[in-house]
Amino acid sequence: MAGESNDQESTDKKPDTSGFVCERCPFPYGWTGSVLFGLEYVSDDGGDFGSFGGWEEEGFYLGLGADLIYRDQAGRYVDIYADRLGLDSRAVEISGGQQGSYRLSLDYREIARLQFFDARSVYDGAGTDRQSLPSDWVREVSTDQMPVLEDSLRSYDIGTQRESLGVSLDFHRPSPWNYRLDVEHDRRQGTRVQGAAFIFHATELIAPVDYETTRFNAAIGFTRDNWELETAYNLSTFNNRNDSIRWDNPFVGISVGDDRGELAQPPDNQYHQFMLSGSWRHSHRVSVAGQVAVGRAEQDQDFLAPTINPAFAGLSELPRADLNGRVDTRFANLRVTGNLTPRLNTRVQFRYDERDNRTPVDSFVEINTDTYLGQPRTNQPYSFDRWTLNANLNYRISRAWRIGATAQRREMSRTLQEVHDTRTDLYSFQVRAMPISRLNLIASYTHEERSNDLDPALLGPMETPTLRRFHFAEKEREAWRLSADYGITDNLSAGVYYELSDDDFSDTEIGLSEGEEESYGLDLSLGIGEHAVANAWVARESLDATIRGSDFNFGEPWQYRQNDEFLTFGMGVNFDRLPGNWEKARLDFTYARADGELTVERRGAPPDFPDLESRRITLQASIERNITEQLGLRLGYVYGRLVEDDFYRDEVAPDTVGALLGLGRGTPNNTVHVGSVLLRYHFR
Repeated sequence: MAGESNDQESTDKKPDTSGFVCERCPFPYGWTGSVLFGLEYVSDDGGDFGSFGGWEEEGFYLGLGADLIYRDQAGRYVDIYADRLGLDSRAVEISGGQQGSYRLSLDYREIARLQFFDARSVYDGAGTDRQSLPSDWVREVSTDQMPVLEDSLRSYDIGTQRESLGVSLDFHRPSPWNYRLDVEHDRRQGTRVQGAAFIFHATELIAPVDYETTRFNAAIGFTRDNWELETAYNLSTFNNRNDSIRWDNPFVGISVGDDRGELAQPPDNQYHQFMLSGSWRHSHRVSVAGQVAVGRAEQDQDFLAPTINPAFAGLSELPRADLNGRVDTRFANLRVTGNLTPRLNTRVQFRYDERDNRTPVDSFVEINTDTYLGQPRTNQPYSFDRWTLNANLNYRISRAWRIGATAQRREMSRTLQEVHDTRTDLYSFQVRAMPISRLNLIASYTHEERSNDLDPALLGPMETPTLRRFHFAEKEREAWRLSADYGITDNLSAGVYYELSDDDFSDTEIGLSEGEEESYGLDLSLGIGEHAVANAWVARESLDATIRGSDFNFGEPWQYRQNDEFLTFGMGVNFDRLPGNWEKARLDFTYARADGELTVERRGAPPDFPDLESRRITLQASIERNITEQLGLRLGYVYGRLVEDDFYRDEVAPDTVGALLGLGRGTPNNTVHVGSVLLRYHFR
């Protein structure tokens, strides 16, 4: 009877729902949401600040946006989201359909990336595939001797505009079958910087960018009980509308006919893949998932002539008209997850990845920078296969303590490389603890080792035997991480972390030999009443690297050290309700600093490099007020400041380096203010 009484008492205790509020009860049908429209003003040109955001140039912009939802009683729906429609970086997402039946969606995005405002070039046709010197140009052996250089320079903006349109269709039927179709077309247009050379003289060109990428995915899935399967076909095509760039040599040539050069651009290509994926759950304790895929990458763009220098006519025959490139791919992934006991769970995963390069091999005549005839060279279509086995165990000792361990082995085999096999072993250990209420602690340690079978005899004739590429070199890595999260009060929480890693490349005589990374940070979050949240954070990171080298003339060793430090700080406050007709407000501040120090240790007097510095400050504020029940006012302000000191670009004019005709790209030093006055109309 006592047991029955206790059971009855527990049944009678029901949760108190008096404070629960359903914001969408009854469920709203028809249109809900809001549209935003108004004006924005940008105070100054600031490509580095506005890149990706659309605020690159001074002036007024139209502020447009929308967030709309439509529902009806038959289960039909439409979701519309639009942001920054009046800017060069904009986004539109539209999806609709019928719940439980089908879904059709459209995604359109534009992203503007402006790299440089102040580039200067002497070429007619800069930014196109045919670039010629002015009619009155006088060639000289050095830029400081070119008489019409200064008068021929014209300013150009360098950057790209990317447009992406995607359409997807999903069918969900009561039957076990489901279908999915995705198509995405991406186009990137604009300009970029590309180097070009004639032996000892080099030129920076403003190269054209006109790329198109199309991706097509189709899948059929089948689901029943505790297992599911899906088969899919993926196609990706890339098209470049510029096969090459031709440009005039602005310097006095050292051989006959080297007054014009040609550079190939990224070639057209395509990739096909068939994939089968699935999962099976035996019970709540064991599940299996995996994928297998086969694919083929192809590239058959017609070759350019080895040179356009008429002095080598008849000496540069090609063995075939195009690369006829072909790479077959095979991929497999199997993952088994199991709860062995209520306290112990494990996961084992195996991955296999193969690239079989079947491109034909031939001997090609080499014309170095359109200037002199080199030795015949053979293309090396290297292949590789790679497999990884990963095992993970997690054990719950008690409610307050958990431990975990991971072991991983990865082996990779290559062809036509000085390293045929590499093996990497990784071990990781983790402890999670909650020693007191509201305090969570995590500590982890990772050890990684990589070995190889380096054979210097396999290096090419132009490669240095003592040079070690860092992704081939034998390596030992150790990493530690500590983190803590503490709920100081009901409204105040804090988190801290510390990370340290050390890399040692043991067989590197020339190249990266040591690296160390250290980072730590603190973040705070404070709830202010019921309608405001404040947060703040600070983080610091340092990267130290040691690179070894050898004097070209005398073989004397030298050492290069690089130290980079990064500091970021931010704070913000968000109000979702304010007194009176003011509805919500937000304030965010971010400060970022990066410093780089370069030191060279060598015989004689080493060069003294200036430090690299970068500072960025961003302040964003907004507030909204209700004018009527359906109309609101939104005021916004953004402040941005970016300053950089970079000796690679500072005070480097087009004629600063005698053997280089550069673009004179400076470092940013600008401040931008953005103000906005927008109206928001609510559909209720």
